[in-house]
This record gives sequence, structure tokens and C-alpha cells, in this order.
Amino acid sequence: MKHRTHGSTYVDKLCRRQVIGGGFAALLAMPSIALGQAEKNTRSANVTILDEAMAMPSLGRKRRIWLYLPPDYQSSHRRYPVIYVQDGQNLFDRATSYAGEWQVDETLNRLAVSGDTGAIVVGIDNGGENRTAEYHPRLPWSGQPGQADAYLSFLIDTLKPLIDRRFRTKKDPAHTIIMGASSGATLALYAGMMRPDVFGRIGAFSTPLWLEPRLDQLAREKKPYRRGARVFLVSGRDEQVGDEPKGIFAKDQPAMVEALVAVGYRPDRDVRSRIVADGTHSEGFWAREFEGAYRFLTAK
Repeated sequence: MKHRTHGSTYVDKLCRRQVIGGGFAALLAMPSIALGQAEKNTRSANVTILDEAMAMPSLGRKRRIWLYLPPDYQSSHRRYPVIYVQDGQNLFDRATSYAGEWQVDETLNRLAVSGDTGAIVVGIDNGGENRTAEYHPRLPWSGQPGQADAYLSFLIDTLKPLIDRRFRTKKDPAHTIIMGASSGATLALYAGMMRPDVFGRIGAFSTPLWLEPRLDQLAREKKPYRRGARVFLVSGRDEQVGDEPKGIFAKDQPAMVEALVAVGYRPDRDVRSRIVADGTHSEGFWAREFEGAYRFLTAK
């Protein structure tokens, strides 16, 4: 059974794009890079592949893991907050991205020149045909259980311990940030609601909240607020995908904010919600919003 929303077959659009990135563009609209055309490598020197095929014991799969270290990492003795971001192939390198990269490395390197103390960024490639299942607690088209809990087990029990062991990290929840866009934002919010003891700060870009109406209920039930917790939410005022109505991503964002405020998050201080007039469902929009999210989520 396929889940239909507002007359569109949502899952069809979702599955067409999941092989390379986050979002829902139709296959024929995918840029040439997605169809195999060579693209220039754009990642910075301080971005490396930590593991081409890290084992995911909870899922029985393997995944490429990206690592960004601040420019002064090798010359300092400081510890850094860590940001775990979904759809890792879209963060640093146009050659691996769906339709343009987030320019996370360029943004953070520029801020470092201005004195920003920086963060470690861990990018986790999406699971291709398993992307939707891994990022959703329940499958949008059937209501059957997804694999988000197993994916979180990988992040919490396998990946984070490795990062904390090998690098100088600040391990506490207030310095452990999880981010994602589109379905990756669903996963980020779910992680923060279910495991606030691990992920104290959340960046959710263009969350399809109409597919996960339980997320605001989950916030009220789990009461995830802890001292130092923060949530950054952003979507486009008229943002849409396919034949979904304009504004569908922004429509339910106020309800999510209301639920967070109800359990202790303070508006603007602990939870920041942006609805952007020209925001679109695209890597370009999320790249543009990354700096603001980063500044809010890493501030003391």
C-alpha cells in the first residue's frame, strides 16, 4: 500500500532521489552528476573519509563516513563539539552530492578565520534504497515500522564511541549535535526526542512533519528538555515538493515549536524557528541556512 498525500504518490518521489541525496526530485530532473558525469572534487583539505565502509551492526550494512576537523585541530589541544549530519555525501563535495553541496567545510573554515572555535563534523552517507526506512520510525507509505531505532543504535553504540575515542571531543549532550534535511531532519528530531541524553542539540531543515505527526506528540511524552538543549527548525514559506501544496513543510512547524515550548524549551533561546520567504527544498537552501543553525547550536 502506498501512502498518498494531497493526491500525490509521495513514496515514488522519495525513492527516486534517495540513492544519492536527501529530497524528492523526480529521476528525470536529476542533474548530470547523478547520472554518472564526472564532477570536480570540491572538498577542503581538512575533510577526509574516515571509513569507506564502516560496519553498522544494528542494520547489517556498511556506510561511508566523512570527517571534518577544524583547521587548528592538529596544532591545538582543545576539545570540540561534534555535529553528526545525515546525507553525508551532500555536505562537503560537489562530486558526490545530489544537486550541489552544503559547503559545510568552506563555511566553517571561513568562520575559523574570524575566530570561531569550531566543531568536528561527522557526515554519514545515506543508505540509498534504505534511506527512507533508516530515517523514519515508521514507513510513510505503509505505517509499518521503519529502521530509525536501529540506525540510532549505530550512531550511539558504534559511531559516537569511535569518534569520542579517536578524537578530542566534548562528549556531553550539550556538545553533541545531530542535523539533517528532509527525511534526515525527521531522523534528527526523532533522535533528540528519544535520546536527549546523547543528542542535546538538534538542527532540522525542511522536516516533512505531515508524514510524522507523532513527533510533536513524542516531544510532549518524552519531555526531552535538559539544561543546554537546543533545537533549530527551518523551512521555506512556500516550500513544496512535486505536486504537494505550497507551504506544506512550514505548515506544521509551529505545532512542533509549541510542543517543545510546552516541555521547557524557551522560544529563541532554546528553540529557534525560521520560516524563510524564498526557501526551497534544495541543497542550496540548506547550505545557506547551515551557518545560522551552526551558530545557534554551538553557542553557549
